Amino acid sequence: MNTLLIDKIQKIKEEYKKNKYVFISQNTVIELIKGLGAQDKDINELSEYGDYLAQDPTLSFRHSRTGRYLFDNEEKNISRLEYQPFVLTKEDGFIREDSGAKRHFRAIDDRWQFNTAYQALLKLKMLLIQDNHFTPRHTSNAKSSKLLSTVFHLRLIAQPDSLSELSIEGVHQDGVDHTMIIMANKNNVKNNSGAIRVHTTEEPIGTPWQDVNPSNILYEHNNAQYLDILLVADNELNHSGTPIFTDDNKKSAYQDFIIMLSRHPRVESHPSYQFDSTNLHPDLPLTVQLSETELI
Repeated sequence: MNTLLIDKIQKIKEEYKKNKYVFISQNTVIELIKGLGAQDKDINELSEYGDYLAQDPTLSFRHSRTGRYLFDNEEKNISRLEYQPFVLTKEDGFIREDSGAKRHFRAIDDRWQFNTAYQALLKLKMLLIQDNHFTPRHTSNAKSSKLLSTVFHLRLIAQPDSLSELSIEGVHQDGVDHTMIIMANKNNVKNNSGAIRVHTTEEPIGTPWQDVNPSNILYEHNNAQYLDILLVADNELNHSGTPIFTDDNKKSAYQDFIIMLSRHPRVESHPSYQFDSTNLHPDLPLTVQLSETELI
């Protein structure tokens, strides 16, 4: 990675630190991930991977896959971790009927892992949050130099006679330190629907999208392009999404996202503590090393 790209990442980190959120446009993201090893062919192919997702275990209108990774700031690498159930609680800022439940998702497989654009996005996330410290969650061990990162690839589907909620839980947090939302693909989505919003914590957790106070909205991103990124300090701000509507009402619509959730390991009192294994994945191994020229 050349000096200009390193400087660009540093400026993004500074904006993130100042505002507790930062938007990165498609063109900038492509420039950065190419500097981190992404190949054009893989950038194009990654946009199509939403076609390989599985039915979500909780939401009928969503397809999903997930994978767990360790961001090791001492070893300067990223490793794939073994499968564990996923748990979010009301205390994490997530109010839904499945709050606190153990959810089991199908795994992100080698199609993703050996895609250089996907690997570069993992690297970019690690670089952007490195040394960017915000108010820690009292349920996490903020002294750890390691961060657990769960990646979700999601497809939200809207039928002509219905909408698809980006976040049926309304305004929420993800129970982590850093939430990175990457626009992956979309089809037949009506303009100005499926927006992502960042809110102050004055907006109560659980507020439905249509009831939010406009004065509590810090940022709203509409009509997102492939690889647009929104990075949010999850314990400092809230976020939400507006529903997806079909543009052509004669056919369905979908919007895909890659969500990267990064946090410190849980303390023993949190329900997720028992699922914070740092054992490497036995069947889907991956280790991505950050080279000296990629370190900020």
